[in-house]
Amino acid sequence: MTDLSIQQYAHDLAPEASTEQEKQKIGAEIHIEQLHKFYGKVKVLEDLDLHIEPGEFVAIVGRSGCGKSTLLRLIADLEQPSYGEIKFKSALNFREGITSDDIRVMFQDPRLLPWKSILKNVQLGLNKDQHHKAEQLLGKVGLNEKAELWPAQLSGGQRQRAALARALSHTPRILLLDEPLGALDALTRLDMQALIERLWLEQGFTTMLVTHDVSEAVQLADRIILLDKGHIAHQFKVELPRPRQKGVEFAELEQRVLNAVLST
Repeated sequence: MTDLSIQQYAHDLAPEASTEQEKQKIGAEIHIEQLHKFYGKVKVLEDLDLHIEPGEFVAIVGRSGCGKSTLLRLIADLEQPSYGEIKFKSALNFREGITSDDIRVMFQDPRLLPWKSILKNVQLGLNKDQHHKAEQLLGKVGLNEKAELWPAQLSGGQRQRAALARALSHTPRILLLDEPLGALDALTRLDMQALIERLWLEQGFTTMLVTHDVSEAVQLADRIILLDKGHIAHQFKVELPRPRQKGVEFAELEQRVLNAVLST
């Protein structure tokens, strides 16, 4: 497949743009103040301040070991900061104190239970009267015909679709994506990018994506944050219209971000 046909494929998959008001339906604000994280004497994050708007899609890029995944784990409450604060505010009712059910994480490994069907995996943690949500989400991610199969019977891309459906089954206000597409082939990756973008536009959850793929960051994000040695080195506002196509402006921004990463 040529570069042109791959671009057209991605464009055909892409969703229609949504309004800022629609994107903020359920998304939560994230306020990070003077965040530090040490492992012994090793500084992973140091004096980090960051504000993310409700419904915003933020991509985090940077070299390996710069603190990207650690930041996501702290936001998800999988680890505790050495000091500093992470606060949340719901755009839905302006309350503070987002619960763990409001935050979901999707990893590079789909982490499906191999002894449960795809449907049962997506239903994990749901009450019986909510099981219909799992069926609806499997339809949204194109797996309604795979519901009774085992994870081992699905391709890598299909397993990640199931993991995405499971994450969204709890209607999260914040979705954290820790390189979930890193192991996928090029076309499957484009397909998953379009799916994530479509569901984000539909549901309005706040999204943070950790990725080593600068092109992916430009394709999906409203804002790109470059981490270097635990600090925010640069921020890039992505003002390209959605659905995004790879043209001159896209390539110029991609090169700017890549140059900044390479300079760290």
